Amino acid sequence: MGHQSRFYMTPKDMADFEQRLRAKTDFIILLSESPTASPRVVDSLNFSENGKPWYFKYLARPEDLDAIVMLHLPEQGYWWVQDSPSPVIEIGPCPFDGKSLRPSRLYYVDTFLGPDREWTEKSEAFRKWAKRVHTLLKKSLKWRASYSDYIGADAQAWVDAGGQLVTDTGQPITW
Repeated sequence: MGHQSRFYMTPKDMADFEQRLRAKTDFIILLSESPTASPRVVDSLNFSENGKPWYFKYLARPEDLDAIVMLHLPEQGYWWVQDSPSPVIEIGPCPFDGKSLRPSRLYYVDTFLGPDREWTEKSEAFRKWAKRVHTLLKKSLKWRASYSDYIGADAQAWVDAGGQLVTDTGQPITW
């Protein structure tokens, strides 16, 4: 079963969430791509490279690093984190250019279709940890029932000062 929350967070909101999360639990941050069969670990949810943010990242428990499944994509020249069988939580920064803020999400599955075509549960330790992370995210943000999403305090202040939230496709959200 999948669990998801959509949110709007500025880089400051994301840094604040990361700090709160580090105070509550141990975790590592993985990029979605790696040049090798080993996941690439970075130090921040706001990690960027060559001036460009990475939008697809995962959270994992350090003790689960060896359980992460990587898929080789030789045409692209990299390995990709396979989130379905891996004990990971997808999370990414919201695309933000100073003029508009797009949503992102926290997403994980606690079951997956195994190699024998049977539904398989991820470990109980991962499921409990993922639920704690998800709950902390929701408690750290404000729920916007009319839009079925969450918003960070800095993102809300930016909107209140005239900033524009947009949909995944870039359409302005009107109030």
